[in-house]
Amino acid sequence: MKILFAPAATGSGHNMRVLSLAREILAQQPDAELTVLLGSLQSTFTPLFTEAGVTVVDLAAGRPVDYATKSNLGRRMDWDGYIGGYLAPAFVNGERILQYLALIQEHRPDLLVSDYNMSASMAAAILGTRHALVTERYDFTLYQLDDQTLVDGGFDIEPEDLRRGRQALHACFEWIVSGAELVLTDKPLVPELDEGTAVARALRPGGNAVFTGPMVRRIPPSDAEGKARAELGIPEGPLMVGSVGGTTMFLENKQKVVDRYLEAYELLRGQHPDLQFVLLGREPVPAPESVIQLPYLPEWMPLLREANVLLSAPGWITVTEVAAMRIPTVFVLGSLGEYHEVEAARRLDLLGFPTCIDPTAEQLAATVAPLLAVRPDHGAPTPGQLAVAPEGPGTALAARHLLAAAGRAR
Repeated sequence: MKILFAPAATGSGHNMRVLSLAREILAQQPDAELTVLLGSLQSTFTPLFTEAGVTVVDLAAGRPVDYATKSNLGRRMDWDGYIGGYLAPAFVNGERILQYLALIQEHRPDLLVSDYNMSASMAAAILGTRHALVTERYDFTLYQLDDQTLVDGGFDIEPEDLRRGRQALHACFEWIVSGAELVLTDKPLVPELDEGTAVARALRPGGNAVFTGPMVRRIPPSDAEGKARAELGIPEGPLMVGSVGGTTMFLENKQKVVDRYLEAYELLRGQHPDLQFVLLGREPVPAPESVIQLPYLPEWMPLLREANVLLSAPGWITVTEVAAMRIPTVFVLGSLGEYHEVEAARRLDLLGFPTCIDPTAEQLAATVAPLLAVRPDHGAPTPGQLAVAPEGPGTALAARHLLAAAGRAR
């Protein structure tokens, strides 16, 4: 059985979700032949996939790709600047479709698994290759946001261009979803946000979509001896972890989030003098000596097990991991200008998670403070955690569905 994975190149979460699925598939069917077409963060993920027994094809031919270290949008949202300048190169890329057409014909998989990779999905459809879509999006992001939200995010919009763009993107997403052998999503349906979307329709009885819950790595057991803290040099005391990785539309928003984290930390130290803060980012930033700065940490679950609270952008893979682990988390969005995560932030707020958009340091500190009193691994799951991860990880269920789809294709 041959499965070809194509994660979207726009964030580490897509790579991590595919890695988690690949590991679980090999645990269930060790003789499966798995290959990943890797388009970003190659230096981090190539050894992880290789160690897992997955063959890696580097789509960038050794040139590092990381959407988290630069701004990806300008303030003008019209056809040329947004559709032509960002969406088409990143998601509906003609050159990349041709590349996937060639690779699918070379590898001849029983099943192509596209993790929100629209170009790969389109190539599979052109060739008649069975494909599964793994997605945390119910439709293209633009389709689920109105013009006023974009204006509030500081964009200068061209309404007619965006109307036409929404129509075109929605038609494309509908075609991909309806033609997929299988659609797997780890995002729970929220009717007021998802009505009319392609995945919402596919989740109806008789549809081709399944809500699996979190497609994440195996969760390590609790470490009563605190090995993770010792290995990372974290002193005793309540622990707050702040994550600032992931794709950004405007780099200044990422810096704003870092500043708010640090300012809130200083305020909280007035109440908790022994508070420890670990900042996870791609690059070091000016910070007090007491702040422990670490680069991107692929295996961060042992650290999260030690944390009283995590501060994070509402990237959906992170959401699913921390919900499955039952980690108290405050989701922070620097600005509505980070439009690609606005829908996730709204969903999390509706599900009952603490969520802040462009907070002051005082607002953020006030949101975090009650969570510092809760020790790690204590307390019942919150309603939000149960909505996202009703039974903890759903990786095994997702792998069974993918193996069944590959078996049908054979």
